Amino acid sequence: MSILNKYDESISLTYNYTYRMLSHLKNIIINLEKLRDIDELTKEVYRDSIIKKYETLEDLTWKLLSKIFKSNGLEINNPRGCYKQAFKEGLIEDIDIWNDILLSRNSTAHIYDEADYEKIKDKIVNEYVKAIEKLLNKISDEVM
Repeated sequence: MSILNKYDESISLTYNYTYRMLSHLKNIIINLEKLRDIDELTKEVYRDSIIKKYETLEDLTWKLLSKIFKSNGLEINNPRGCYKQAFKEGLIEDIDIWNDILLSRNSTAHIYDEADYEKIKDKIVNEYVKAIEKLLNKISDEVM
């Protein structure tokens, strides 16, 4: 097996896992939106689940980009660098939302205010999922 085949297999496996995590997150969001007259505990459980899946998804996303770039000879081992390179290569269109995605991801472990946690959850639901899905679709079209 050549090194390129090894990269291809690793990229493919990571892509599939990342897309599966995106699907899980979208299913949680859809199920939350279907619920009527839910109690506060249920809302909190869904919110925490959304944020936890998002943390994993964001981590997988930048690591997928890192593997893609590594297969092309670029060694980028941090999310900000991966997002900047993806922007340069046209894989992502709006660097500002990706900076926000990273900022929110870094903040989730350090937020203790419920209102701030809710704001991040709302951004995940209304903005970040779409941006990540758009990137994964572009990767699927151009790389896979």
